[in-house]
Amino acid sequence: MKKLLLSIVLASASIGAQAAEILVTQFDSSPGYSNISNALNSLGHSVDIVDVRTGGTLASTLAGKSYDQVFLFDLTSTQYLNSTDTQALGNFWNSHRGLVVDTRSYGYHYQGTDPSEVALIQNVSDNFLLTSGGVWVGTDHDPAWTRNANPFLAEIGVDLVTGSFSDPVNFADPSSVLLSGVTPTDLWGGGQSVGQAPIGIQPNGIEMFIHFGHTRTDGSILPYISASFPLQGPPPTEPPPQPVPAPMPLLLIGIGLLAMRLARR
Repeated sequence: MKKLLLSIVLASASIGAQAAEILVTQFDSSPGYSNISNALNSLGHSVDIVDVRTGGTLASTLAGKSYDQVFLFDLTSTQYLNSTDTQALGNFWNSHRGLVVDTRSYGYHYQGTDPSEVALIQNVSDNFLLTSGGVWVGTDHDPAWTRNANPFLAEIGVDLVTGSFSDPVNFADPSSVLLSGVTPTDLWGGGQSVGQAPIGIQPNGIEMFIHFGHTRTDGSILPYISASFPLQGPPPTEPPPQPVPAPMPLLLIGIGLLAMRLARR
């Protein structure tokens, strides 16, 4: 238990001390890319906004520089990424296993400087520091606005963003690490036409958890934001056990010391 508490403290303290290399994908024109970049830069991260509208650009960018996090902001109704791009991003995710899917992400286009929008995207990045990096997938409703996000989700074996829903937000657990410092009612998306984010056990074996969305009267859940970690955040990594000296060397040392004392007599 002491080791677990220590690992939690160390993990929490390390969040503010780490700086990540982050790639934000740019598709069609929008202030949203700069809004996201500014929010992440303010945490001390290094952010590159990369125009990936030419097929293969995302793949070559990932091959040319080491990134910790990718923010795939699918703010377009055009499919720009080709199979090389989605495969490259899938390979990136295989070693940076954090995943957040935000189907109301167009809030960064419409009101990206809102303090709650800023806090949300910063919380995503903070928690990716605890998952060895990750990919944030920002979409809207399907099929018009998921043409780059869904091929990536399919590539890594995660259910697609589906449908178009305008149900109001009534699930926003304040204990969610993604909603720390966020006023849920200030986030864009409630009552808008947005997609359903994947939750539950995925085809690739990971579990996606709802952090923000709608609970219907029949108890079924309509998630707008889901993550590969639960409300309390990524589980802390246990610190490696400290090596314990083998008993035989200690015994030999004791015998040696005893022999030295006897030799002095």
